[in-house]
Amino acid sequence: MSILKYVLIVPLIGISFISMAKEAVDQQLSVSDNPSVSMKIQRGNVELVSWDKNSIQVKGELDELSQGLTFEVKGNSVIVEDKLPRSYQGSNKQGSQLTIYLPKKLALDAEGVSASYQLSQLNGQISLALVSGNINAQQLSGNTKLTTVSGNINTSELTGKINLETVSGDITDNNSHGEAELRLVSGELKSQSAFTQLSVDQVSGDITATVSQVTELNIVTISGDAQITLGADLNKAQLETISGDMALTFTAMPNISFMIDGGPGGKIDNQLTDDKPLKQKYSPAKTLQFKTQAGTGQVNINTISGKISLTQ
Repeated sequence: MSILKYVLIVPLIGISFISMAKEAVDQQLSVSDNPSVSMKIQRGNVELVSWDKNSIQVKGELDELSQGLTFEVKGNSVIVEDKLPRSYQGSNKQGSQLTIYLPKKLALDAEGVSASYQLSQLNGQISLALVSGNINAQQLSGNTKLTTVSGNINTSELTGKINLETVSGDITDNNSHGEAELRLVSGELKSQSAFTQLSVDQVSGDITATVSQVTELNIVTISGDAQITLGADLNKAQLETISGDMALTFTAMPNISFMIDGGPGGKIDNQLTDDKPLKQKYSPAKTLQFKTQAGTGQVNINTISGKISLTQ
């Protein structure tokens, strides 16, 4: 190689390495009370932290493929985006590494492609949607919706209306209060919370939940077992299982009228009372109707190829 070619090539290599280096960022803007924040950080790790200021600060490192940080305030609306090319390969480095400080009360609409988010101590309309990444959230209040296609969701001390959804991942929730809707496909659900209303849709995964304060319960599970611990406050429930067992354990005797349909291949084990399931005249399926105490509440349970167990 000639000296001239060497001299020309080396600067180009240097430019290539420089262009891929991460850019440090530390920007802060004032915002109005209860701002509406739109956020798009496609890759990396993002931590959202509340503070007692009417301002938003973005601090950390941008994606190595970043085309620049968009950080704008227009009236009550705020845009935060680490802008990337329209198309790129997903295997480059680690993506953005950002800590974003936000007012505690806000409306947040955030999204990511291959990113993990951590949120804490926020209040308001909170929406986060990821394609591939984990979500960790603590002490959120208001109306919370957290969704990831391929990732785990870990939450604690949420209050208000709660919506959690993952297609390929687990949901773990502890010490939350309010009304919750949980949806999973190919994942495990573990919950120990004080929900008053709970709805669960689950395919191909097990459920382990202690929800002793729940009054309304709806569960549909396919190809998975469910172990639910309930209290005496339960008043209304619709429970369905296909190819899976469901065990209900009551910490105190409920005031419920039960209607249980064993369906094809189902079994019923009632240990709350002496009532036994009855075989249908023209069907191998068994059914059971009985009540505990005055039976003012109503619980309907249906199973196909599963076992229903009731104990105290």
